[in-house]
Amino acid sequence: MNPLKSPSSHSERSKSCQLRSDAESLINAVATSVWDCWSNTNNAFNNRSSEMLEAKSKMQLHLHKTQQEIFDVEKHIELLRKAVNDKSNPMKVAQTRLEARAHRPGIEMCRDNAHLRLVEEVCTIQDSVSTLHRKLQEAEAQHQQLLKTKSQLENNLKLKVDALFIDREKCMGLRRSFPVNNTIKY
Repeated sequence: MNPLKSPSSHSERSKSCQLRSDAESLINAVATSVWDCWSNTNNAFNNRSSEMLEAKSKMQLHLHKTQQEIFDVEKHIELLRKAVNDKSNPMKVAQTRLEARAHRPGIEMCRDNAHLRLVEEVCTIQDSVSTLHRKLQEAEAQHQQLLKTKSQLENNLKLKVDALFIDREKCMGLRRSFPVNNTIKY
């Protein structure tokens, strides 16, 4: 009997062909799956890079606005300090005049209209200076908060730039150098 024509040989060849076909199908399915994962990962990196760029742009805009606010607040603080200094001379004059009236002899030391207006002027100037000092403290607190925000934005911006560099240059650079096309194709 011819061994090539035996029913068992034919059956084994048939099984072998089926196994080979199944193996090729499985290899192709795995290759397709790996390629899909590879593509999905590349797309995810690209999407993340786009989102990072958008976030970086928004952060840069916010940083620019914060720097402009800092400049405006510093100008405002300067004006408030000047206003406080401008009030000091009239205050000294009014207080000196009031003090001089307090040292008048006898009947001349009275609470007449001029005296009342001087007291009112001193109170008005003191209220004005107090208001200016309060506004100055608020502006300085706002300035400190803006400086803190600026520092945080600069730090976050640096982190975004670093993350973009890692994603684009390091990770994608490694992925570009990996021969995925040759590896996957069977």
